[in-house]
Amino acid sequence: MDKTVKILVVLFAVLGIGMFGYHWFSQWHTKTVDQALLMEKEKHLDRIAQLENEINQLKEELDARLQSLPSKTELSNVFGVAKPMAPLAPDDIDCDKITRQVVAFFQYLDSKAYLIWPGNEMRAEELFDQLSKELAATPPINVGEMDHLYSLVRNVTHFYRVLGKDRIDLVKEILSSENAVLEPAMAVMFAWMTTCGQPVTKTGQQPALGTLYQYAHFFLNTLGGRSYLLRRDTKQRMLINYYALLIIDKANDLKLNSYGLDIRPHLDYVFYDINNQKGLIYRQRYLTKLTALQSKYQ
Repeated sequence: MDKTVKILVVLFAVLGIGMFGYHWFSQWHTKTVDQALLMEKEKHLDRIAQLENEINQLKEELDARLQSLPSKTELSNVFGVAKPMAPLAPDDIDCDKITRQVVAFFQYLDSKAYLIWPGNEMRAEELFDQLSKELAATPPINVGEMDHLYSLVRNVTHFYRVLGKDRIDLVKEILSSENAVLEPAMAVMFAWMTTCGQPVTKTGQQPALGTLYQYAHFFLNTLGGRSYLLRRDTKQRMLINYYALLIIDKANDLKLNSYGLDIRPHLDYVFYDINNQKGLIYRQRYLTKLTALQSKYQ
């Protein structure tokens, strides 16, 4: 009898302990699951907040970009009826159209009266012709820049020495005021200078590829040229580097790369630079062209 009682007591004790353990484990498991769910919920809420913040930033960037983009009306005012809507590939260039766009662009600049001040009045095409001739007559130092401090200083101050402070300030003012149409303007001028070969004025001379090559090398491969670009805003710097690469590529095709500049590292740098810049109208077209050049020079 005593043995039976002892067995029952033990059984009840084991059963009690088991029930207590089950209850404790159940509470622990429920609490653990609730904590895990709470942590997961907080993680998702943080991710949602992050995504909402990114969306708001993208909206702000998009709004800013849309505000900076020139309208069709604005492009028509600057470039005439045959307005440029994209940088053109050489095979697509219509030189009659390009020439009309260049003339319209110069007339647009004349209408803004940038070149009028007491005792002086000059047209934009005359200024362009004047600057082109002086820059061609006095190219920068592309070989031995670092051999002498004097050579380095001359390169760093090249544009101020050749063009003078007043004309430099004038060019800066135009670039700043016409920033909205800078990309199509550079696309048109590049096509006109490198392909069409027709001067805007009867007395003007088409800038030679040799001169463009000198300055492309200057910007890409000299301390003076790079220091000059570092003083420009990001958009201007990227566009100058981009078109400098196109000029070197054209010089390679025509066997005119006399300095033997290897543009492959520059292609990678400019591609990265443009790829991370969201304020460019023709950004994707630049990247497509740079990708083609990267494949060409593999």
